Amino acid sequence: MTKNTVLPADHQRILGVTARTVEETVNELEELLQARGIERLTTTVKTTFTEKRREKLLTSLNALRQANEEMVNKFHLPRSVVTEDQIVSAALVTLWTILIDSTAKGSKGYGQLEPGVAAELDSSVGKLISIVDELT
Repeated sequence: MTKNTVLPADHQRILGVTARTVEETVNELEELLQARGIERLTTTVKTTFTEKRREKLLTSLNALRQANEEMVNKFHLPRSVVTEDQIVSAALVTLWTILIDSTAKGSKGYGQLEPGVAAELDSSVGKLISIVDELT
């Protein structure tokens, strides 16, 4: 295989998705490992790795990042260009869908709620939906 191999467009597209997934996963794992524990509203990530293991993982992730970059360059994979509004719109649509499915009516497949509980749930979720609607 030559240094500058050109793939057909369909192969470039699927390999580009693969490369983007590798890049995003490496970014996410590096952030996690460098944070040394995360405390959020809904999630706690406890530190479990020794410093030696953490450094080994970070070194391996860096090697993965470099190999991914070499692959992208070798096969001339095009860079995906997206705009902020595309990213925000897609995230808000996903969020809106999840919120609608979290209302009493949207989650009735899990069983019926008592009317008072359903009203409280809908009020809380409804507030989130209203804010998301304002963002769109």
